[in-house]
Amino acid sequence: MIDQEKVNQIIDNDLKNQEFAKQKLFSEKQVDVSAFLGGPIPPGLLIYRNYKALGKDKEAYIALAATFVFTILFFYALLQIPQEILDKVPNILFTAFYAVLVFIFFRHFMAKDVEAAYEIGAAKASNWSVAGITVVGIILNLVIIVGLAIDQPYYDGPVKEVSGNQLYYDESIPDGDLTIMITTMEQIEFFGPDYGNISRMQLMAGAYWITLVVDEQFWTDDELITSLRDTKEYLAQRFGKTTYLRLESVSLSGKAKFKDL
Repeated sequence: MIDQEKVNQIIDNDLKNQEFAKQKLFSEKQVDVSAFLGGPIPPGLLIYRNYKALGKDKEAYIALAATFVFTILFFYALLQIPQEILDKVPNILFTAFYAVLVFIFFRHFMAKDVEAAYEIGAAKASNWSVAGITVVGIILNLVIIVGLAIDQPYYDGPVKEVSGNQLYYDESIPDGDLTIMITTMEQIEFFGPDYGNISRMQLMAGAYWITLVVDEQFWTDDELITSLRDTKEYLAQRFGKTTYLRLESVSLSGKAKFKDL
């Protein structure tokens, strides 16, 4: 006598196998590479796609939500670390941190399901798909970084708003010297109306250290550099103190470069 329950189970398994055979899944290596190349979001997107292909919608949405929550918290934490410390830490250490987390997650929670799917006919997703999703993930990483950075002060300490520009300063600096600094920045049009330029004025060891945030592409402008050097000498005379001036440029990855004038 035919056991109809077993027949139905065999049919169900065959149908599932046929369905899996139509799916394309990302391998552990592809997910790990996306983490090293694209930051925390790309591997999360690949894991989400794998869970969807495996028919685990709940796990897929949990993985996606966890990816964005982790990314926001991770970049927020980085923004709280002083730039002086970040400059001393190799970027590869931050990359290794979330890449190891991705490796551990995939190995313990997904590898068996993916391998089982491959064994019953599922195909490996193409590297072109990995590349495309990685690019999308990088863009989303940048959007999150910019969104978080907008709400963060550029430097620590008090700040004066001047026609849409910002002057960060040490509280120990006399008001008269701050006025000289602001007036001079307006005269050279660094503090133009709504330019959004940023500067910093520090008092260290009896000398003034002035930092102007200027994109690196302008550092080779001889006319600009000459004008700023003249400005440094002018400020030193007005302050009656040794005055140092440097330019700062920050890349999209958050790495700062400096040029002393």
